[in-house]
Amino acid sequence: MAKKVKTYKELTEDLEIVLEALESGTLSVEEAMKKYEEGVLLTKDLLKILHKAEEKVKLMENGEETEF
Repeated sequence: MAKKVKTYKELTEDLEIVLEALESGTLSVEEAMKKYEEGVLLTKDLLKILHKAEEKVKLMENGEETEF
């Protein structure tokens, strides 16, 4: 089964949940490490979306209608 691609908004909401859990101070060290790793992966996915959007804007600014 294919993995559902999350939107930017969904990813930021997931990251907010991770941050709240980390900031709560109630997690064990092991749980905190897992949440931290999850946050890093979410951040990477968010950056990929931003980079794609940036490239698209650059193409539009140059007047090109190239699909990528």
